[in-house]
Amino acid sequence: MRKRIVLGLSIFSLLFLLGGISIILTIERSTSTLDTLIKLHQVELLRGNLLMQAEKVRSDLLLKNTRHARSVEEVKEQIRRMEQGANVCFGCHHSASVAVLLTELRAHVERYKKTIHRALALQTDAPSAHEEEERAFSLGNDLIAKINAMVGMASSRLEETTRSTIQRNARMKKALYLFVVMGPFLAVGVALIIIKGFTRPMQELLGATRRFKTGDLEYRIGALQYEFGEVAASLNEMARALREHMSRIEESEKRYRMLFESAGDAIFVLEAEGENAGAIVAANRAAAEMHCYSVDELLRMNIRDLDTPDAAEKMGNRLERMLQGEWIKEEITHCKRDGTVFPVEISAGLLELKEHRYILAFDRDITERRQAEEEQQRAEQMRICGEFAAGLAHEIKNPLAGIKVSMEVLAEESPLPEEDREVLVQVVGEIRRIELLIRDLLNYAKPPRPQFMSVVLHNILDATLSFALKTPSFSAHGDRTVRIEKAFAPGVPEITADPLQLQQVFLNLFLNAADAMPEGGILSVRTAVDGEGGCVLVEVADTGKGVEERMREKIFQPFYTTKAKGTGLGLPISKRLVEQQGGTLQVENGPAGGAVFRITLPIARYPA
Repeated sequence: MRKRIVLGLSIFSLLFLLGGISIILTIERSTSTLDTLIKLHQVELLRGNLLMQAEKVRSDLLLKNTRHARSVEEVKEQIRRMEQGANVCFGCHHSASVAVLLTELRAHVERYKKTIHRALALQTDAPSAHEEEERAFSLGNDLIAKINAMVGMASSRLEETTRSTIQRNARMKKALYLFVVMGPFLAVGVALIIIKGFTRPMQELLGATRRFKTGDLEYRIGALQYEFGEVAASLNEMARALREHMSRIEESEKRYRMLFESAGDAIFVLEAEGENAGAIVAANRAAAEMHCYSVDELLRMNIRDLDTPDAAEKMGNRLERMLQGEWIKEEITHCKRDGTVFPVEISAGLLELKEHRYILAFDRDITERRQAEEEQQRAEQMRICGEFAAGLAHEIKNPLAGIKVSMEVLAEESPLPEEDREVLVQVVGEIRRIELLIRDLLNYAKPPRPQFMSVVLHNILDATLSFALKTPSFSAHGDRTVRIEKAFAPGVPEITADPLQLQQVFLNLFLNAADAMPEGGILSVRTAVDGEGGCVLVEVADTGKGVEERMREKIFQPFYTTKAKGTGLGLPISKRLVEQQGGTLQVENGPAGGAVFRITLPIARYPA
């Protein structure tokens, strides 16, 4: 293509050069012709001037001896002018024939001058004066005739030259107009040929680059000629290489995305610096499911939005440590969309991509691990309680029974004062309290296996309420009033459970409710049926102070109590007994205050 462009430009330049040379030569020829015309006009003027001078000399000769005659000096001056006019004609370049005529003319002028000088020198009355005058007059007429002939010859030549010059100029003008008119068309034609040969492949290459830009790397450029063919081959090879490279990148990205999305742990990519430090740049599906958000919602949030307030306060310190290159591993707490707090184990560190620093964080929900640890701790506590209870039963129970019998005998048979008898009664009461504690420990550590049978839940609740009303917790303070409200749902079916263990659970909850209302209040007992879950619901609510948030998880732990004389085993035993029935026991605060204990029991329960 480069050779074609150079060849086209060379031809184009040559045509313009030839045209320019032709114009220059035409202008030069026209200029030369005009110079010739000017010279011919000058010759005509000089010969006309010579003719005029000769006629003046002849007129002076004819006016001699008249009253109009001029002086001899004036006549001689006129003759000198005529001679100068004749000599001037020799200053121009003439052809050989014209040069001969001019030589003859100058000789004739010389003879004419001499003859007139002789005629002027003779006296007017001299016999030879008249002859000289006649001879001079004859020579003047001949001279004027020759000059007229030469003037006519110059005029004819001038006319012929002028006519040929006009014709030549007309032809030159037509040629020049034709060149001026055809030149641009010729230039445009050559330019179009060059541009067409240049732009068509350029359009093809430009269209290909646009398709490559849109990602169509399968497109290939057709066969092009010259250097464009090499460019097209290079672009096709580049597209093929890019396609292979993109395929490898896509496969790698798919593997990364598969690992990223299928990971069981939550993965976050966070901004590490600037005003948006902590902003979530990327998150996987596990992170969204763990926090009950969608991935798009997480990408509009900051990691502090997922941290609990305590964890969010320490976020700056964690970021600073990670920016210093430390890979941290800690256990903190996060919040779900509904506000549920759960523990997570974070493993995070600095990640640098394209001169930008991010934080790569792996979060693992350790709720089950915490529960397992708590269960293990609880099992350990149970084991300790079992050993402790067995030891107490073995080491304390029998001696304590002897002491109790002895105290009872002394209190009934000994003639003791009434004050001493009351002390013995108190001692017997404390011994019974110790026996109750030992029994509770044994029940918690090694609860009896439930004896399942078909029972009517409402009958157990009524019997337990009647028994509870007779206990000191309800009748210890005569000034207070505890009102019982029952809301038993109709149609509650019989359930399969251990009635004695249920009665123990309900009694424990009723007594706790009475203790929570020292000034009196309302004890509410409600039942309901969950048809979808296949279970019966029992709610025991009071109007006391309720349970603080920090205490809800602890009240079911052994030996945790808020009572002055409590053992901290009532609720843990109740929870274990309910769970042995296949149910659950939970606590929360009621909307109007007080605590609400919820028990769920399966309708049909068959022991393994």
